Amino acid sequence: ADILFGTSFAKLEDVGKPFTRCGLTRRYLQYITGPPVRLYNKYTETVYPLPSGGTIKQWSGKKCSAPDCNFELCLYSVGQPERTFPLCPYCFNNPKPEWGRIPGEDNAASTNQVDREDDTKERQIRRVAGKNLILECPLPDKHPLIADLSVSPDPDSDGVLILDPHLGPKWRLVSTRDPTIIHFPKDKVEKITVLNRQDPVVGCNLMQIEFKNGQSPLEDGKT
Repeated sequence: ADILFGTSFAKLEDVGKPFTRCGLTRRYLQYITGPPVRLYNKYTETVYPLPSGGTIKQWSGKKCSAPDCNFELCLYSVGQPERTFPLCPYCFNNPKPEWGRIPGEDNAASTNQVDREDDTKERQIRRVAGKNLILECPLPDKHPLIADLSVSPDPDSDGVLILDPHLGPKWRLVSTRDPTIIHFPKDKVEKITVLNRQDPVVGCNLMQIEFKNGQSPLEDGKT
């Protein structure tokens, strides 16, 4: 436990500001700027290391859609120009094997429960020690949050193209593993929704695009 406190001379419960709610206790987690940056539950004395190398913001009380999680979410922005991704502090530290490769590592989480618990402890020690540079999406590509925003595979990397979670007014797709950004014309597009329907030929998820009044390129001005 000493390593969790070794990066600061102050007690963790005395520093930081309430940031997002814990999905287990519904208490606010304290945001500790560090370094390293992390969230801290002063009631359970649990530390949740966060990725470094980008900017972390609150995401309006939105909750994680992964089963049995319910943690409030953050937004993680990285790179120039910036790409923004959803970040769940619990899932970031407790990845499941079915979600795919763990960002910043070469493999997915182990399918063996004991090995996975050992890996989680070792990962937390590394991350609290500051070895936590993440310059890509901090969640695996098959995490439910990423899957819900996914449109298609990214042809330039092993990642996927997702709808930027800011959801307008600057609508765009961003790659989870590469600095690729695809912009939509902001003077024409009112809203974009990723549908739970796939094109049967190319396998991409369909998008519903609503155009601003008089800006539709479709016949009869349909939106």
